[in-house]
Amino acid sequence: MASVVSICNLSLSNVGKDNISDLKEASAEARACNQWYAHTRDVLLQSYAWKAAGKTASLAETTNDKPGAWKFAYALPSDCLKVRWIRPNYSANLGDDLQSLGALGREDQHPYEIEGGTLYCNLSPCLLRYTFRLTDPTKFSPLFIDALSWHLAVRLAMPLTRDPKIRADALGVAQSTQATAEAADASEERTSYDFVSEFVAVRCHG
Repeated sequence: MASVVSICNLSLSNVGKDNISDLKEASAEARACNQWYAHTRDVLLQSYAWKAAGKTASLAETTNDKPGAWKFAYALPSDCLKVRWIRPNYSANLGDDLQSLGALGREDQHPYEIEGGTLYCNLSPCLLRYTFRLTDPTKFSPLFIDALSWHLAVRLAMPLTRDPKIRADALGVAQSTQATAEAADASEERTSYDFVSEFVAVRCHG
């Protein structure tokens, strides 16, 4: 089972350094992993709409300090790394409104602005789909772990080896492994629009 230490050890092996047994140990390797692991994980999570890191939430309205530009303001969830889309908060009963169902595939048509921890838009109520800060390594896929370990290796290369070639080589592998992980993630994706189309077809022809 994956752990933060096991992922860090993959990265250390990628740059030819010894493994660690604990992030709190007094070693250059542990200090570098402590410095870069969380940041590297969040950057990778933010770079692509990984399904494991997707979450949907109904937003809580807050004070709108831009009433001339937007009708509503909402507080973003504290674990939000990236907004994927917003849309009206339709009824949970999908059979009630087929017109609303058809709109599920058009989330990207709703404009918004983000400033600090606030999202401004013209929707009320507002449903948010976002990338959250997934910290549990047991939820990462093997391909995501592979990509993360190489991206972390890029960060560790210079402080631990001082060798630009090792860093450059690690960067090339990091980009390749990320592309592989993204392709695998995308192949499992089933969009809400496809679901709606099938639902409507069943209602109309069933």
